[in-house]
This record gives sequence, structure tokens and C-alpha cells, in this order.
Amino acid sequence: MSNEEIIGRVLNELPRAIGAMCETSASKRPAPAAVQDGFVVSVIGSGAIHGELRLYFERAGAAAFVKAVSGSAIEPNDTVIAERLKELCSRVSGTVDPQRPGAAFIVSGAAVATHVPQAGPGAAIDIVVKGLEQVLRVSAEGALEWAVPPASRGEGKTLDVIMDIDLPLVVRFGRTELPLKMLTTLGPGSVIDLGRAPDDPVEVLISNRVVARGEVVIVAGSYGVRVHDVVSPAERARSLEAELA
Repeated sequence: MSNEEIIGRVLNELPRAIGAMCETSASKRPAPAAVQDGFVVSVIGSGAIHGELRLYFERAGAAAFVKAVSGSAIEPNDTVIAERLKELCSRVSGTVDPQRPGAAFIVSGAAVATHVPQAGPGAAIDIVVKGLEQVLRVSAEGALEWAVPPASRGEGKTLDVIMDIDLPLVVRFGRTELPLKMLTTLGPGSVIDLGRAPDDPVEVLISNRVVARGEVVIVAGSYGVRVHDVVSPAERARSLEAELA
């Protein structure tokens, strides 16, 4: 997921959180320009994500949002608005990526913005709250990146080392168990029932582990196997790595 996609995911979550705080519904639409005057909330990546994201909220929309949340007719001051915006951003801090539960944001502060953000394409939205005439414009900027888990780095290095090792491949047509008495009577012409139908797939094994299944074919006058299905690559790698450990 790119920096732009992470910012887009956070902006997509803001209307849901705003609607919940206002006890109504909210939607978003692209904004024609970035925030020009208002507040900035800074959040820092935590766990699986590194970097800082700054969310800018236009003053008029932020004040209308805070009044709606508090249910008061009194105009909120800058301190009250900043605290409510911190609460809002805290509600979306754990929704960066559901597939990476370790990726989240920690809200580090909120204050009156001292400069105009340079919002890129798609990084400025207008949030329309049902029942409010004033829209809330939000801009975002920051540099974010995913951290590579140490376990993944170690696994990659281990796999790089073993990738060139030759391993014996065996095709198994079937298997059965025979009593010792029957084994002693085996001779030319004996028939052993493998307990499988002619159309059943054969198993492809490496280091005595099944890695694929398929059908027997003739390739240039020799036997071959056409693979029909395989176990997942991650499963195969783990099995082989465990066998070589």
C-alpha cells in the first residue's frame, strides 16, 4: 500500500467517525482546494507503519462540527476545537489496514495551523454532515511507509540460501500395507492392490512431503506428470525449510 493509498484510507474513515460523533450520517466529496486556514492534527505511525501524517481542518467547518457534537449554541474556542479534533483523529487511528492489525496511528498533538498544506491529488476532501449547512474541509500531507517485520526478513534470507539445493522428486501412484506373510509370498506375476482407481491423481513428493497432484502422461516416449493442483507456495517453502533444518 502506497503513501497515497494510506492517506486515502484515513480520509475515507473520517466521514464515518464524524457521523458517529454527531449521531447522524456524513459523506465526502473531492475538495477543489486544500485547507487555507484552520487546525492541524499530527499523528505518528506506530507498529507496522512509520512516518508522520498531518490532517488539516478548515476553521469554519471545524467549529460547526464541534458545536454539533457538543449541542451548544456557544462558539467554541480554539482549545476546545483542537481537543475535539484530536478525539476525532483518535477514532480513525486504528483503521489503517485491517490486514495489518499492528499498523496504527498515535495522535501526538493538535493546534492552530501555521502554514498552508501542499495537498496532493485526492488528499483534500469536503465532508458533508447531515443537518449541517457548513461543510468540513480536510487536507492531508505526510510521508508514510510500511515497516518490514524482522521475521519476514529472516525468512527471506533463509529461503535465499536453500533455493539452489537439489531435492529428489518422487511420483507416488498409490500406497498400501501388506502383512509380512504376504510379503514372503511375493514373486513374478504377483498383483498388489494399491487401493486407488485409474483416474485418481498421482502424488508428487519432495523429501517425503506431498507438494502437488496430477495425472500420468507420456512425454517424448517417457513417463511424465501433468500437475493439476499444488499446495500453496508458502506451505511448500515452510515444509521444505523444516525438512532441511
